[in-house]
Amino acid sequence: MSSTSRYIGYFLIIGCLFSSCEKAIDLQLENATPDYVIEATVSNEAGGAKVLISTTKDFKDNNSFNGVSGAQVSIENNGTAYSLTETSKGIYQAATLVGAPGNSYRLLVSLAGKNYTANCTMPKVVPLDSVYVSQSKYDLNKDNVPRTFAVVKYKDPAGEQNYYRFVQYLNNKKEKTLFTFNDEFTPGQTVNTILNYNNPNDDLSIDLKKGDDLTMEMQCIDATVYKYFYSLRNGASGNGNNAAPSNPLTNIQGGALGYFSAHTTQRKTIKVP
Repeated sequence: MSSTSRYIGYFLIIGCLFSSCEKAIDLQLENATPDYVIEATVSNEAGGAKVLISTTKDFKDNNSFNGVSGAQVSIENNGTAYSLTETSKGIYQAATLVGAPGNSYRLLVSLAGKNYTANCTMPKVVPLDSVYVSQSKYDLNKDNVPRTFAVVKYKDPAGEQNYYRFVQYLNNKKEKTLFTFNDEFTPGQTVNTILNYNNPNDDLSIDLKKGDDLTMEMQCIDATVYKYFYSLRNGASGNGNNAAPSNPLTNIQGGALGYFSAHTTQRKTIKVP
């Protein structure tokens, strides 16, 4: 089985999570051998140490979380190992582990006789200054009304490379679009970034409207995690010179898909005016 065939089931799931699948495509492909998917995080807030372990799925399966039980999971920091407890199928957590900027963390997962490891250093906090909204006169919905988008404002530090991920919640529901940025063109500047979410089917229910509660989560991530989400977003759609999806640039060693992110987290909530 080719590398493309091995990973295409994973990207079918991810692609439908982060964008809308507009057409039903009947692909006559053999079922791929399932791969483990590890999505691991540790943040600077309580409850931020979490590891999700699942498997890739066949084309005929739905996109629900396919959790895997029975793994031994730990995160190490400065010689101390924190064991994660399986709180529900495939979800492992460590309530007492709160990360700190500048510290390095090592993930260890033992599962079905194989070991998976990853390393990540938590960047320093870049303060989220404010969140506001702006209308786009170039993006109209099906009622011919300008769409409203969230805008995040922050001051990028000079003299260093910084990487950011933003997660948007509308009325406590997570927006599926991947928002990742670097400071290649904005070092040392005050940045106002508009977050253009995906709405290819013109679904008015996911548009920002007056009175909605808008929560923005800002994560300061490291370069390897940025590369993962960047390649995931582009690879899932087959962008660039690739005619078909390819595997993302994971920082996990041992053969699993996914990522390990040690990041800072901060949030701001506003009422859409």
